[in-house]
Amino acid sequence: MRKPKFSPSSLAIQLGLLVLLLILGSLLALWLSPKPELYRDYQQASAYFAADGKLLSLRLAKDQRYRLRIGLEDIAPALQQATLLYEDRQFYQHYGVDGSAILRAFWHGIIKGGRRQGASTISMQLARLRFNLRSNTWLGKIQQLAYALYLERHFSKKEILEGYFNYAPYAGNIEGAAAASLIYFAKEAKHLSLAEALALAVIPQNPSLRNPETKVGQEQLELARQRLAQLWQQQPSKQTLTSDHISRLQIPLQYYKRSDLPYAAPHFINHLISHTGQQGRFYTSLDASLQQKIEALVQAYLLSQQSKGLENASVLLVKRSSLDILAWLGSANFYNDAIQGQVDGVTALRSPGSALKPFIYALAMQQGIIHPQSLLVDLPRRYGGFNPENFDRQFVGPIHATAALINSRNLPAVYLQSQLKQPDFYQWLTQAGVDLSQPAAYYGLALALGGMEISMQQLVQLYAALGNKGQLAKLNWQAKRTEPASSQKILTKEAAFLTLDMLRQHAKPQSDLLTKLTSSSAVAWKTGTSYAFRDAWALGLSGDYVLAVWLGNFNGDSNPNLIGRSAAGPLFFQILQLLDLTNTANAALFTPTADLNLRQVALCQRSGDLPNKYCPQTELGWFIPGVSPIKLSTVHRAVPVYTDSGMRACFHQLGKTSLQVYEFWPSDIYHSFINAGIILRQPPQLQQACSGLAPVVMTKPMIVSPQADLVYQLGQNSEQRKIALQARFDGDVSQAHWFADNRYLGTVKPGETFFWSADAGRYLLRVVDDLGGVDSRYIQLAE
Repeated sequence: MRKPKFSPSSLAIQLGLLVLLLILGSLLALWLSPKPELYRDYQQASAYFAADGKLLSLRLAKDQRYRLRIGLEDIAPALQQATLLYEDRQFYQHYGVDGSAILRAFWHGIIKGGRRQGASTISMQLARLRFNLRSNTWLGKIQQLAYALYLERHFSKKEILEGYFNYAPYAGNIEGAAAASLIYFAKEAKHLSLAEALALAVIPQNPSLRNPETKVGQEQLELARQRLAQLWQQQPSKQTLTSDHISRLQIPLQYYKRSDLPYAAPHFINHLISHTGQQGRFYTSLDASLQQKIEALVQAYLLSQQSKGLENASVLLVKRSSLDILAWLGSANFYNDAIQGQVDGVTALRSPGSALKPFIYALAMQQGIIHPQSLLVDLPRRYGGFNPENFDRQFVGPIHATAALINSRNLPAVYLQSQLKQPDFYQWLTQAGVDLSQPAAYYGLALALGGMEISMQQLVQLYAALGNKGQLAKLNWQAKRTEPASSQKILTKEAAFLTLDMLRQHAKPQSDLLTKLTSSSAVAWKTGTSYAFRDAWALGLSGDYVLAVWLGNFNGDSNPNLIGRSAAGPLFFQILQLLDLTNTANAALFTPTADLNLRQVALCQRSGDLPNKYCPQTELGWFIPGVSPIKLSTVHRAVPVYTDSGMRACFHQLGKTSLQVYEFWPSDIYHSFINAGIILRQPPQLQQACSGLAPVVMTKPMIVSPQADLVYQLGQNSEQRKIALQARFDGDVSQAHWFADNRYLGTVKPGETFFWSADAGRYLLRVVDDLGGVDSRYIQLAE
């Protein structure tokens, strides 16, 4: 019997029917399935952009691939058209499967045994990539066809084309047009040129062979790109290309590599990664140009300070009005292990030194304890077992509040902190969001001197509140906020403005160059030096900027050159020179607005109080009506003096005496003048006793130590059980007497300290001067 003959055409038909049955079976199963999630388990890399759109950093996805999701509207039309021209010209005409292309590929590859031709549509390629199909077998190819139809049933052409651009391989571990565009051309996909779009269009067909990161890959890529360019020019719609356009398409492209990716502001980016916990694109407020300039300036400054052992610095620059982060420098060199460069000095907790003093003064003004020209005393004072000293270990005596703040005198700041109530300084810091891990008693009055830890980020937020009318808000890292910023009132707007005005009077570092550079713009700034010279700070506001500078060592090493004014101050002002400090912005910052409850009046220059008729010189000063402690000055008094003997009279007698003005200071202030080497002009002695005419008590005595609201802990030995009794007296007082529960303790002259050997208990302490003035308070002593 003769065997039946099978022609090639009949074999093809049978195979075609088999394929069709398999496709129909698979399709039916899929057809009944619900709509799939196109991006299920789609892991994105993280791309961080500066405010101008420049890429700062591209970080890998969790599966170690560069992949970013992108919308079709953000892909250059040239890339869309070139991809369809190269991969699937009938994309908008077929339903996921191009039958003519399949038959053509089958005929040439199987029947004729020729070179294999591609027949995969965009939908088929997306199906393979999305569902991880193996399409190199007949079964896999049939499965791919079925899944392509499945996608076409549930998704629009736009969604499918968009999905392709998000899944397509672009060599190595780069997937998706968005990541490929950023890596190979350092731009987002919507900004691709025609030549760049043609290059990206041909990579997915053979990403290993056309890898732009290898020499061979670039050669193969260029050949494929030129072939596509010829096809592009042959299209009827592209006949308008000029000869210049055509010649540019023939020029080889420059490709970047993954190793060329920027790694700018690494501390800032790491901070965002740890706090956002998200993936995708992040458009930040960072000013890339300023960031680079500040990095270079810090490097140059530290190089010039090498002989002083200054090796590391951190900088944070913020736009005050919006709290946008403009520059964030966590260390001088992220890659320098010798300085622990990967530690972020912007978020690290450090001692602020005196950098928090402005807020003590602000609270003191808010609570009516002082005004900017109030006279404070810079003298030794004991607070239980705490005996604060000044940085220079000297005492200047009487000093106005503004001068005490800008000269960073410790003793006045500690005294003011001791007077704060509702809130006290510890409570205020806690309300402002500063994390104080220990109870208030642990820190005590050392908070005024930096006896705690705080981050640069938190300090900048606090300083920004001074320029934002006392409103505290979080710093913003986004180029465009997604929601309005919430704020918290931590100071009255009057106290905030007055503190800012006080800091504005802080002299800039005395350097010929810096004086020339910084003389034009007003700056409200403060320095800080931590205990044992471990941290040097400079923080301040100017125009619409808030700037913080820190120098130190992350390992805690001390350096006697780490002083705020001399180490951080010059760098602070050099950075300010990089900024656009307009007179308009400065005027807005330092000019009081109409809604502030403030008045400016003439004050006696010496005492800081309202001048009496004998005050020889006045100056304008601010106060808060109804809050500030304004009183008439009693320092300058007219004394009757006999014209013939020059001795003091008991009262003025016309023709016999003349009135001469002398200064009568409280005893503690008077003795502080003496200790400072300042000789005050003294009134003459009385010519005779003034019987029946006692001198008028101008000022009542005031107990300075011990404090009424403190519990004093007595020690074990006799020295540790002594309580220092101090009071201030009127300038006419000669002596005073101390009593405890009506028990006489001793007599002192003004300016002297009496040490009382006490036992535990509660006492009514009283001091009486020889003019009849009395002050008293209850105190508590404990074992």
